[in-house]
Amino acid sequence: MMRLTLKCTGGFAGPAGAQTRTVDLAKLPPDQSSQLEQLLHASDFFTLPPKLVKEAPKSWDFQYDLEVDDGGKAHCVRYHLDQASPALKTLTEKLNDEVDPD
Repeated sequence: MMRLTLKCTGGFAGPAGAQTRTVDLAKLPPDQSSQLEQLLHASDFFTLPPKLVKEAPKSWDFQYDLEVDDGGKAHCVRYHLDQASPALKTLTEKLNDEVDPD
């Protein structure tokens, strides 16, 4: 069982506007689950450093924390989209756009 938790803070609402989405891949339709898993693997998520952030972020920059729990192993990365790989950006967009928040 793989679970993804995406927390987004920033924008003009700052910490007060934080949004968290938790996705259990086993509960998604197979095509959506497969697509998210492929993006996760394409980004080499489990080998990424814990932080991929800008040196001088603006207060309105969105910051993401993505935690992936894959049964026995878990990893969390904090990042800004413009520091993320194309696969990680696409994964973030898919989680934001296509998955209903809990």
